[in-house]
Amino acid sequence: MATVRYSPALMLAIAAGLAFWAPLKHLWQPQTYTISQHVRAEDAAMAKVPGGATVEATLTMLASLAARTDTFWTGNPGGPAAQYIVFDNTKSIDNPKPGNVQRWVEHRHRGVRYRKIYSKDDVYVFRRS
Repeated sequence: MATVRYSPALMLAIAAGLAFWAPLKHLWQPQTYTISQHVRAEDAAMAKVPGGATVEATLTMLASLAARTDTFWTGNPGGPAAQYIVFDNTKSIDNPKPGNVQRWVEHRHRGVRYRKIYSKDDVYVFRRS
């Protein structure tokens, strides 16, 4: 009978202890809430794309751009030549990662020219010429 009576308190104590040990422990660390330079570079890159444009993007930026543009994932080969390509080389699914991103973009859509308009922290924006 005592086991049933004290079980909820015991479970609460165990859960509270795990909150500081398991993945939840990061919630208590200030650096969890710090915006990295890389995320700032992604935000700046997405700001270069005007609303209503067509854009190809790596997966991490796709959802944010989809709210205001027509988006295509760079992981799907054979998509249309979008007006913009927003590419995060650190999050690319290509293996190995493109060494020359400009050449990778030009190879992606043969005969279509793109000009680099943004580059910071391995995040790029290309606009179709």
